[in-house]
Amino acid sequence: MNRASASTLSVEAPSAALPAVGGEGGWASWSLLGLIWLLVFNQERLEWMVNPTYGYGWAVPALAGYLLWERWRCRPAAGEAGSAGWMWFPLFLVAAYLPLRIIQEANPDWVKVNWSMAGVAIGLTLAAAYSLGGWRYVFHFAFPVLFCLTALPWPVWLETSITQGLMGFNAGVCADTLSLMGEPALAHGNLIEVNHAWVNVEEACSGIRSLQTAFMMSLFFGEYHRLALWGRAALLASSFAVAFILNLGRTLLLTHLTAIGGGALNEKWHDRIGNSEMILCLVSLWLLAEFVSRARRRKVAVAAKQAPLRAPYSTRFALGSVVWLVSAEALTAAWYGVHEWKTAAPLAWRIDWPSRALKFRNQPFEDRTRALLKYNEGSSASWVSPEGYFWQSYYLRWYPGRVSKFLSESHYPTVCLPAAGMTLVQENGVRIVHVGRLGIPFRTYVFERGGHQIYVFHAIIEDVPSTATVAPLEYYQATSTDRLLSCLRGERNRGQRVLGIAITGPDSEDSAIASLESTLPRMVEFQ
Repeated sequence: MNRASASTLSVEAPSAALPAVGGEGGWASWSLLGLIWLLVFNQERLEWMVNPTYGYGWAVPALAGYLLWERWRCRPAAGEAGSAGWMWFPLFLVAAYLPLRIIQEANPDWVKVNWSMAGVAIGLTLAAAYSLGGWRYVFHFAFPVLFCLTALPWPVWLETSITQGLMGFNAGVCADTLSLMGEPALAHGNLIEVNHAWVNVEEACSGIRSLQTAFMMSLFFGEYHRLALWGRAALLASSFAVAFILNLGRTLLLTHLTAIGGGALNEKWHDRIGNSEMILCLVSLWLLAEFVSRARRRKVAVAAKQAPLRAPYSTRFALGSVVWLVSAEALTAAWYGVHEWKTAAPLAWRIDWPSRALKFRNQPFEDRTRALLKYNEGSSASWVSPEGYFWQSYYLRWYPGRVSKFLSESHYPTVCLPAAGMTLVQENGVRIVHVGRLGIPFRTYVFERGGHQIYVFHAIIEDVPSTATVAPLEYYQATSTDRLLSCLRGERNRGQRVLGIAITGPDSEDSAIASLESTLPRMVEFQ
């Protein structure tokens, strides 16, 4: 059954495209709606660029626009918009943009404020629908407007709980399946041990990335086929099963490749298998949607030609709102600029790994790490120092405004390293290591793994002048109150770096520190 055969066509199709709707002054209303959505998506593009989990977000605006156009073609007759008192709602939304924007500037990675900003755009759009055709239009156009929410990151608590659950379950099922097939494997949490090698069931292999893409596409296909509620629910549930089964197959295949060829063979096929798995997921959802749509599809009538509609907002309100939104960007910059204008430029420096050191090896970060930390620059390496010590180090940098200043403070060794199988022995306070004019405030720890002591040095360095005199930042999970108070003080992330170093081999902390102080000057390069 094709789409034409499932629809009841009216005598005459509409002749006006969406931009022409609204009569005199309509251009101002559409400019307002276009600007607010552009501002929302412009902020979210940063997440789409650095977080592979939400890379599909680039397609959501186009898909939502298509669904909106399809809804417009079959729109019902306009209802009554009610009294003029409804205008307080869009007025409140426009006014709320400024405080939200100020909060977002200091907390661009805060899920709550990003969903609130999207709520402003959704509210203004549905209010325009109400103005054009009353509640009948609000319900008719609600789905394509709300569909834009699929491009936003999930709340952290929800994403983390699903991710951890899927990774552990995936690892267990994979290990048991391989063992039944005659290839002994053992699951250790999120790790799989096979043939004296380890496979880390990280986020991309646990179902979360394709799961979110699958949810988005199942919602799109359900609307595209105009499925009934039960059909959409069935398609949404099927998307979870398809994503997980395909990711389980991917994990099984990668683990098998590791067993027969080691990590090099796994790395060679990792991206190819991942891309193939994503294509299979999308094709499977498309076929499922076609199958469900043949069982039952709502009949959709193309709207008959209707009288031109008035502009959803008055020209004065729409233009005033556009000016307010543009001014809000300038006022936000001014608010933080006033608090920063006397601050001199920070030191410019970078890390240059000792690539000629013995057994030097670059160690790329996993997708899960990139998704969690959202850094602009990041690298990791290991080598053997002239003293015979084994060094492992990583360097991360966030440009000004990339994330909130609290992100780097929420990931620290006493939480992250025990998850990697290390045991904390003791914490030895702060030691500032000077490299020229740069003072790096390292927090020092001693961990143990496999009977060996590991000396860990971890520093958060803010890109502010006189770094040597800056006290080390405290490690903690920022609350909503902390984030709001930082906005009131005009504090945003002006740039941050994290340098982590683990040294195995020294017989004492003094020996480890001596190696650190002699090696760092050769690693830090001033620009």
